[in-house]
Amino acid sequence: MFNFQKKSRSVAASEDVPVAQPVVDHDKLVAEAAAIAPQVEAAEGVAKADLLDKRGELLARAGEADEAILAFEESIEAEKRMGAAYKGLTALYNQKRREAAAAKDDAATKEWFDKLQALMQSSKDMLRGK
Repeated sequence: MFNFQKKSRSVAASEDVPVAQPVVDHDKLVAEAAAIAPQVEAAEGVAKADLLDKRGELLARAGEADEAILAFEESIEAEKRMGAAYKGLTALYNQKRREAAAAKDDAATKEWFDKLQALMQSSKDMLRGK
């Protein structure tokens, strides 16, 4: 009657279609991020956070995780708000935690897990108005 165990044909068909991945031009993305740096120095508050978010996103897309983390962390220092910095840091902290776990580096795994936990607590506090 209900066929809970069977996949629908539309789902199965969509699994066979390859998804096109965008081509990442590392050098171009890093150059765009570098061009934002002088603007960041001159900006304050929300404008500075917006520029740092954009810089972090560009660096993350370029695969420069450590630099992207620094940009996102600086964004949160400039303007504590939910948005791109929290989303980016969550993804990057998880990526770093997985890499450390795969390398069997328990200290680094714990460090990245702790950073992730602190970020989550910060977002909860912000939502609660603390």
